Amino acid sequence: MRKKIIFNADDFGLTKGVNLGIIETVRNGPVRSATLMAGADEYNHAVNLARENPDLKVGIHLTLSGLNSVGGVYETLTDQKGRLLPLVVIEQRVGDGTLSLEEVEREFEAQIKKVLKSGIVPSHVDSHHHVHRLPGVSDVTIRVAKKYGIDKMRSGDKGMPIDKTLGIGTTEYFEMGFFKDGVSTRNLKKLLENSKGNSIEVMVHPAVVDSKLQMVSTYNQIRKVEKDILTSEELRTFLKQRNYDVTDFTNL
Repeated sequence: MRKKIIFNADDFGLTKGVNLGIIETVRNGPVRSATLMAGADEYNHAVNLARENPDLKVGIHLTLSGLNSVGGVYETLTDQKGRLLPLVVIEQRVGDGTLSLEEVEREFEAQIKKVLKSGIVPSHVDSHHHVHRLPGVSDVTIRVAKKYGIDKMRSGDKGMPIDKTLGIGTTEYFEMGFFKDGVSTRNLKKLLENSKGNSIEVMVHPAVVDSKLQMVSTYNQIRKVEKDILTSEELRTFLKQRNYDVTDFTNL
């Protein structure tokens, strides 16, 4: 059996440079999957690019921090202007039980509805900063995804798949090592060769670095390095030699 590899590009919609970088790795690299941020400033730009590039399957990058909410102002999720609170605050409130999971559900539903209204059929869901794996939030994520007919989701770290009895499909292995200091062609090859199971998702963040990205994310310049590696002839040759099935979540 050929091993299935999904290169999923996170943060689709964050900035125009991020969007363009992702599309470049679709046209000239192995990316066939990206997850869209419903509350991001360049959401419409991303949607238009997705329509122009049917080889890209688009999922939803559920978000509880760093952006404006889609659903409005909440008591435990946002400030008074509807800005989602910092991740550290969200995690603290999950820990002490003061985060309203009912508000999380309303916000996730608002994000999914926005994507559906754009005409996109989501291939799967994951989340910004992996918040869908937080206690309580994970149950909400599965419930909301199933409500809207989404039956694929990002798994946990290195072989911690979602319980298949819940009716949600995922890869057998999730690799997040192609990030920060792990961004190199050599390391990416090693991660793929050492991955377990017959289906693997590799998290990637390619981008053309624009001024907006430098303002909104500390993870910026290295995204260009990711893009260059993903579109390189060296990686293309490696994937072909290993006979990997480079695919997306719809083919799990």
